[in-house]
Amino acid sequence: MRRSRGIWLVSATAGALWLAVVGLAAAVSLTPLQRVQQAVLPTPSPYAWSWPAPWSLLSPLVAALAVAACVAAVLHVVRRRGSFAATWLAVVAAGAITGMTIDAQLVFGTLFTHGWALWAVDLGSRAAIGAYWGLLYGWLPALLASRMSRREAAGESSGGAMRLRGALAVGAAVAALILLVATQALGDEASQAQVRADQAAAEPAPADGSIPPDPQAEGDPVPERAAGAGVTSADGCTPDRAMILKGEPDAATGHRGLRLELMNFSDAPCTIEGYPDIAFGDQNGHLLDTTIEHGGSFMATDPGPASVVIPAGASAVAYLGWDAQSTHGALIARTLWAAVVEGETRGSWPVELDVVAGTAVSVTAWQAPGTTP
Repeated sequence: MRRSRGIWLVSATAGALWLAVVGLAAAVSLTPLQRVQQAVLPTPSPYAWSWPAPWSLLSPLVAALAVAACVAAVLHVVRRRGSFAATWLAVVAAGAITGMTIDAQLVFGTLFTHGWALWAVDLGSRAAIGAYWGLLYGWLPALLASRMSRREAAGESSGGAMRLRGALAVGAAVAALILLVATQALGDEASQAQVRADQAAAEPAPADGSIPPDPQAEGDPVPERAAGAGVTSADGCTPDRAMILKGEPDAATGHRGLRLELMNFSDAPCTIEGYPDIAFGDQNGHLLDTTIEHGGSFMATDPGPASVVIPAGASAVAYLGWDAQSTHGALIARTLWAAVVEGETRGSWPVELDVVAGTAVSVTAWQAPGTTP
């Protein structure tokens, strides 16, 4: 029992040394001596102390706990527990295992965020730094273990009790390493979130008073196409024959309008009938909640759906219309998505329109130019 207490005391000393080195490295990083930090104060997670609270404290604490648990596990497995050399090597192994655990967390995190392209960047480097830490400072716990071994009684516990304590020590080490992975992942995510928040705060506010873009905002992407039959006639204005061109916004008192042009760039006439398919994306790239209505508006009348033959090189037109809206503090249209008719693939254009969430936008049918005002 006394020998087991000695092992845990030696392990706690190794954990305390880890914390001391991390604390000194954090202090040195703020001085001109930061270039020699990794030479004399190696730490596998050199930026963890810059993470937002509480992760800047939890990360080194959990890492120190993992080091202590790994030292205890290794010393319970080996036979020469009071040996100076064996204890030193146990500390080196614990540092390497802790560093490799951080490596593994970063590798899998990179796989999720960047795919296979960068998954092996710096793989094993933190394991090497952890082992180097143990090599530099492992002699201190080893010296303590050696001196305690001389003072302890020569008696040993039974083999069954030793195996039980060894199994418990290994289980504690595994649990500590799992906790370390979770702490590193959550701390890194909190750090990235803080960086994004700082970048967003540094961005100038939109001139129209709308909500600044938020990369973390929730929302649905704009579908590439809406449910519908698409262009069905043999001579229809399919995307390989015609393209939509976006005009410039127009305005009247309290009203807004936008002209769309469907240009036939093929060598033969094509036919179109119906209404263009319209959707809007907000400043976060999500589908803007608007109501698209078929019909006329203050800016243009709707002749209704009719078959329109577009000669080669000519165009048909359609008009969007809506009432002016306040953009202050609102989700606002930053992308216009449009297809010839529902069921065809939508194209997109960047826009700056006062179409906000909840706006009703009227869309006229395709028609020959000059048919309606």
